[in-house]
Amino acid sequence: MIRKISIHQLIPGMYVVDLHKHWLEHSIWRQKFAVRDDTQVSRLLEEGIVEVSIDTEKGLDLPPAPPAPLAPVIEPERKYVSLAERLKAKPLTVSLGEERRRSGRLIVEANGTVTDLMLAARSGRSVDAARLEPVVAKMIESVIRNPDALAPLARLKQAESYATEHAVATAALIIAFGQQQGMALPELEKMALGTMVKDIGQSALDAKLITKPGMLSQAEYSVVQSHVEEGLAVLEATARLPETSIAVVLEHHERYNGCGYPYRMAGDAISVVGRMAAIVDTYDAMTSDRPYRPAISPALALRQLYDQGGTQFDPALIAAFVRTIGIYPVGTLVLLESGHLAVVEEVHHDDLLRPVVRVIFHAGRRQYVTPIEVDLARKVGNHYGQIVRAETFERWGLNPLSWQPA
Repeated sequence: MIRKISIHQLIPGMYVVDLHKHWLEHSIWRQKFAVRDDTQVSRLLEEGIVEVSIDTEKGLDLPPAPPAPLAPVIEPERKYVSLAERLKAKPLTVSLGEERRRSGRLIVEANGTVTDLMLAARSGRSVDAARLEPVVAKMIESVIRNPDALAPLARLKQAESYATEHAVATAALIIAFGQQQGMALPELEKMALGTMVKDIGQSALDAKLITKPGMLSQAEYSVVQSHVEEGLAVLEATARLPETSIAVVLEHHERYNGCGYPYRMAGDAISVVGRMAAIVDTYDAMTSDRPYRPAISPALALRQLYDQGGTQFDPALIAAFVRTIGIYPVGTLVLLESGHLAVVEEVHHDDLLRPVVRVIFHAGRRQYVTPIEVDLARKVGNHYGQIVRAETFERWGLNPLSWQPA
């Protein structure tokens, strides 16, 4: 039912369908949206909105009588309170090995949910993005318990399921990134939710175009670019997303120097979450095998991103992202001065060049050695020297899944 109410009666959880003011007289670009918090209501007041119409089938209605008015106010924030309560009730940190085992199961669950939503979008059915909220909450819990478990494991993908696994991997990265930036739990959830559905518009595109091994023509590239607005159209029609999530969907292909798409936004005109999403989206794509080029090492990807700070990407956020995952992220294969190959086990966030590694292979003799853990930051007991460069598992015929930290 559509009901007209005073702006002073508007509360979080309601769904606005009409602002009753000409669009030229305010700067609210969305005419239909769910009210997520009191900040949004305050903004409407500042824009001179005096009354709105709400759809009570898509959101909350006016409370019938006291003391019911408290319920709608509390309800939209309940999942955030619940997450905070769960974090208080559980250990805040666990070992990397234990969290990696949990992460493996969580990634399977997340991939399954994203796959279902993409299939729904492809077939024209309703996309219930709310199904992702419990998964996102679990991912945040995982990153808080141990930030070096979920994101490195999610980076390992199967080519045939890249789209869904890319969605999960970028969500894991942006949660760790946001936590490093000190973002609040509700904002982390909204940002991760947007990252999980940011490419859902690709479901409307020809699969052969998305997986084309060669260069795209200008016409084909224009079609691929349309997935951003296609995705928003799908989500606006069937889902209720907060503005933070929508900003991720719309802006993850915008670039700091204004050369991105679809709106060619630049600098601070791009939201902070949009600038963060652009970084994690590009990093994960660079470190994944694609039909048109092989994956590069995480360290090389970070170097290239760092070199593009100030042009393609926000330089301050690039620096923060490097601090988040380390110059040599967990799971990276590196060559040591001794000629040995080692896998990064743990990052010293105050000494990014000298992580803890597990030595596994002698490059010169091309043979395995007895695995041994070495802390490269220690001045005594390190007979292997420092890192010379990052390597790829493929070059040496090693299975990355077999040598990930446990």
